[in-house]
Amino acid sequence: MKISLDELRSQPQQRMLLSFREALAVADAVKPVVGDLTLTLGSWGVQVSGRVQTLLKLTCGRCLRAYFQSLNVVIDEQLVHQVEDRAGRRDRELLKDDFVEPIPINGMLDIGDIVYQAVTLASPTFCLCGEECPGPPLPDGAGDGASLVRDKQDDSKLDPRWKNLKTLFPKEDSGQKS
Repeated sequence: MKISLDELRSQPQQRMLLSFREALAVADAVKPVVGDLTLTLGSWGVQVSGRVQTLLKLTCGRCLRAYFQSLNVVIDEQLVHQVEDRAGRRDRELLKDDFVEPIPINGMLDIGDIVYQAVTLASPTFCLCGEECPGPPLPDGAGDGASLVRDKQDDSKLDPRWKNLKTLFPKEDSGQKS
């Protein structure tokens, strides 16, 4: 979805309300990204604000099972009119104006790209299916009645070189947390 600055200037109060609905190439998205956005033109540039949502199909990093998670993203992006070209000056101190998104020279705002970036940045980097995650899959043959206790480790299987470390944290043995 692209909007021109001329189209935005022609709107009352130089403000445009958009109903956004696009199937973006966001990794793991199974539904289109939908939401409502407001574009506001000011003397400094354009502000894009609103809220979008989608549904992600993720893989748990602990148990490796797939699960679905809804993703709600608040967008508040400011695009400013381009100032002097600083591309040739590499060895200089960074200024406040270096951390803004410029309005393209052709005046066409790519709203789909702004939403894509916001959704990608809001997507989780470490996926966990929930508090009750069963943990890693059991090894082959362990599912036929053999029980593995993951929370408590048998001290008899503890490497003798590590035994002295248990004396450093005596409260953990009794179940108390420091």
